[in-house]
Amino acid sequence: MPYGSVIPGLEIHGVSAPYPVVNERAIRATAGLMLVIGLSTFWYVFLTKDYTPMPYVVGAFWLDFFLKTVLGPQWSYFGLIGRWLVRGQRAEYVGAVQKRFAWGMGLLMASAMLVVGVWLEIRGIAPMAICLTCLFFMWLESAAGVCVGCKIYNGLVKRGILPRPQHQPACPGGSCSIS
Repeated sequence: MPYGSVIPGLEIHGVSAPYPVVNERAIRATAGLMLVIGLSTFWYVFLTKDYTPMPYVVGAFWLDFFLKTVLGPQWSYFGLIGRWLVRGQRAEYVGAVQKRFAWGMGLLMASAMLVVGVWLEIRGIAPMAICLTCLFFMWLESAAGVCVGCKIYNGLVKRGILPRPQHQPACPGGSCSIS
Protein backbone atom coordinates (compact mmCIF):
# COMPACT_ATOMS: atom_id res chain seq x y z
CA MET A 1 0.00 0.00 0.00
CA PRO A 2 1.54 3.33 -1.01
CA TYR A 3 2.11 6.12 1.47
CA GLY A 4 -0.30 8.93 0.55
CA SER A 5 -2.91 8.69 -2.22
CA VAL A 6 -2.31 7.83 -5.84
CA ILE A 7 -4.93 9.71 -7.84
CA PRO A 8 -5.37 8.30 -11.36
CA GLY A 9 -4.91 10.95 -14.05
CA LEU A 10 -3.72 13.63 -11.59
CA GLU A 11 -1.68 16.44 -13.06
CA ILE A 12 0.14 19.02 -10.96
CA HIS A 13 1.03 22.20 -12.83
CA GLY A 14 0.46 20.40 -16.13
CA VAL A 15 2.78 17.49 -15.26
CA SER A 16 1.53 13.95 -14.71
CA ALA A 17 1.66 12.89 -11.03
CA PRO A 18 1.50 9.06 -10.93
CA TYR A 19 3.06 8.98 -7.45
CA PRO A 20 1.44 9.18 -3.99
CA VAL A 21 0.36 12.68 -2.98
CA VAL A 22 -1.03 14.53 0.04
CA ASN A 23 -3.15 17.68 0.27
CA GLU A 24 -0.82 20.60 1.04
CA ARG A 25 -3.75 22.81 2.08
CA ALA A 26 -4.76 20.37 4.80
CA ILE A 27 -1.14 19.95 5.88
CA ARG A 28 -0.72 23.71 6.33
CA ALA A 29 -3.97 23.89 8.32
CA THR A 30 -2.75 21.01 10.50
CA ALA A 31 0.63 22.69 11.05
CA GLY A 32 -1.17 25.90 12.04
CA LEU A 33 -3.34 24.04 14.54
CA MET A 34 -0.32 22.30 16.05
CA LEU A 35 1.54 25.62 16.13
CA VAL A 36 -1.24 27.28 18.14
CA ILE A 37 -1.34 24.38 20.62
CA GLY A 38 2.46 24.16 20.88
CA LEU A 39 3.03 27.91 21.18
CA SER A 40 0.28 28.28 23.80
CA THR A 41 1.81 25.46 25.82
CA PHE A 42 5.33 26.84 25.39
CA TRP A 43 4.38 30.30 26.65
CA TYR A 44 2.28 28.90 29.51
CA VAL A 45 5.19 26.75 30.70
CA PHE A 46 7.76 29.51 30.12
CA LEU A 47 5.80 32.19 31.99
CA THR A 48 4.39 30.11 34.87
CA LYS A 49 7.15 27.46 35.24
CA ASP A 50 4.26 24.98 35.55
CA TYR A 51 5.32 21.98 33.45
CA THR A 52 2.09 20.03 34.04
CA PRO A 53 0.70 20.31 30.46
CA MET A 54 4.03 19.56 28.76
CA PRO A 55 3.90 15.72 28.90
CA TYR A 56 0.37 15.73 27.47
CA VAL A 57 1.12 18.08 24.59
CA VAL A 58 4.50 16.51 23.77
CA GLY A 59 2.90 13.06 23.99
CA ALA A 60 0.04 14.11 21.70
CA PHE A 61 2.48 15.60 19.18
CA TRP A 62 4.70 12.50 19.33
CA LEU A 63 1.75 10.16 18.73
CA ASP A 64 0.42 12.28 15.86
CA PHE A 65 3.84 12.43 14.16
CA PHE A 66 4.27 8.68 14.72
CA LEU A 67 0.88 7.85 13.23
CA LYS A 68 1.30 10.02 10.14
CA THR A 69 4.93 8.97 9.58
CA VAL A 70 4.49 5.23 10.10
CA LEU A 71 0.86 4.50 9.18
CA GLY A 72 0.02 7.43 6.90
CA PRO A 73 -1.43 10.93 7.08
CA GLN A 74 -4.98 9.60 7.21
CA TRP A 75 -4.24 8.39 10.77
CA SER A 76 -3.28 11.84 12.07
CA TYR A 77 -5.89 13.15 14.50
CA PHE A 78 -4.58 16.71 14.12
CA GLY A 79 -4.71 16.06 10.37
CA LEU A 80 -8.37 15.07 10.68
CA ILE A 81 -9.10 18.53 12.08
CA GLY A 82 -6.86 20.18 9.47
CA ARG A 83 -8.71 18.35 6.67
CA TRP A 84 -12.03 19.41 8.19
CA LEU A 85 -10.91 23.05 8.35
CA VAL A 86 -10.21 23.12 4.58
CA ARG A 87 -13.00 20.73 3.57
CA GLY A 88 -14.69 23.18 1.17
CA GLN A 89 -11.48 24.23 -0.59
CA ARG A 90 -9.83 22.77 -3.67
CA ALA A 91 -6.98 20.42 -2.75
CA GLU A 92 -3.41 21.37 -3.65
CA TYR A 93 -1.48 18.15 -4.05
CA VAL A 94 2.22 17.63 -3.41
CA GLY A 95 4.38 14.52 -3.26
CA ALA A 96 3.93 12.40 -0.15
CA VAL A 97 7.52 11.15 0.05
CA GLN A 98 9.11 14.44 1.15
CA LYS A 99 6.24 15.22 3.56
CA ARG A 100 6.78 11.84 5.20
CA PHE A 101 10.44 12.72 5.65
CA ALA A 102 9.46 16.09 7.18
CA TRP A 103 7.04 14.41 9.59
CA GLY A 104 9.84 11.99 10.49
CA MET A 105 11.87 15.04 11.52
CA GLY A 106 8.90 16.15 13.64
CA LEU A 107 8.79 12.67 15.19
CA LEU A 108 12.51 12.93 15.96
CA MET A 109 12.08 16.33 17.66
CA ALA A 110 9.02 15.11 19.60
CA SER A 111 10.99 12.02 20.67
CA ALA A 112 13.85 14.24 21.86
CA MET A 113 11.36 16.33 23.84
CA LEU A 114 9.87 13.20 25.41
CA VAL A 115 13.31 12.05 26.54
CA VAL A 116 14.84 15.40 27.50
CA GLY A 117 11.86 17.40 28.74
CA VAL A 118 9.45 14.75 30.01
CA TRP A 119 11.34 11.62 31.12
CA LEU A 120 14.61 13.23 32.24
CA GLU A 121 12.83 16.44 33.32
CA ILE A 122 15.67 18.60 32.04
CA ARG A 123 14.76 22.27 32.10
CA GLY A 124 16.50 25.15 30.37
CA ILE A 125 18.09 25.70 27.00
CA ALA A 126 18.05 22.12 25.59
CA PRO A 127 14.28 21.50 25.67
CA MET A 128 13.60 25.15 24.78
CA ALA A 129 15.81 24.89 21.69
CA ILE A 130 14.14 21.66 20.54
CA CYS A 131 10.67 23.07 21.15
CA LEU A 132 11.34 26.43 19.49
CA THR A 133 12.93 24.76 16.46
CA CYS A 134 9.87 22.57 15.97
CA LEU A 135 7.52 25.55 16.47
CA PHE A 136 9.54 27.62 13.99
CA PHE A 137 9.29 24.83 11.39
CA MET A 138 5.52 24.66 11.99
CA TRP A 139 5.25 28.42 11.57
CA LEU A 140 7.20 28.29 8.30
CA GLU A 141 4.93 25.51 7.04
CA SER A 142 1.63 27.09 8.07
CA ALA A 143 2.33 30.78 7.45
CA ALA A 144 4.85 30.82 4.62
CA GLY A 145 4.25 27.44 2.97
CA VAL A 146 7.90 26.50 3.45
CA CYS A 147 8.52 22.86 4.31
CA VAL A 148 11.99 22.73 5.88
CA GLY A 149 11.92 18.93 6.01
CA CYS A 150 11.08 18.84 2.30
CA LYS A 151 14.07 21.06 1.53
CA ILE A 152 16.35 18.85 3.63
CA TYR A 153 14.96 15.76 1.88
CA ASN A 154 15.67 17.37 -1.48
CA GLY A 155 19.25 18.21 -0.45
CA LEU A 156 19.89 14.65 0.77
CA VAL A 157 18.57 13.20 -2.50
CA LYS A 158 20.68 15.59 -4.60
CA ARG A 159 23.79 14.57 -2.62
CA GLY A 160 23.02 10.88 -3.10
CA ILE A 161 22.50 10.25 0.62
CA LEU A 162 18.85 9.25 0.08
CA PRO A 163 17.75 7.29 -2.99
CA ARG A 164 16.22 9.28 -5.84
CA PRO A 165 12.47 8.55 -6.07
CA GLN A 166 11.17 6.91 -9.24
CA HIS A 167 9.09 10.01 -10.04
CA GLN A 168 9.99 13.62 -9.26
CA PRO A 169 7.38 14.58 -6.64
CA ALA A 170 5.75 17.98 -6.78
CA CYS A 171 6.77 20.23 -3.93
CA PRO A 172 4.85 23.15 -2.39
CA GLY A 173 5.42 26.12 -4.69
CA GLY A 174 8.14 24.14 -6.47
CA SER A 175 10.52 25.16 -3.70
CA CYS A 176 12.13 21.78 -3.19
CA SER A 177 11.54 19.89 -6.41
CA ILE A 178 14.11 17.30 -7.31
CA SER A 179 15.53 17.94 -10.77
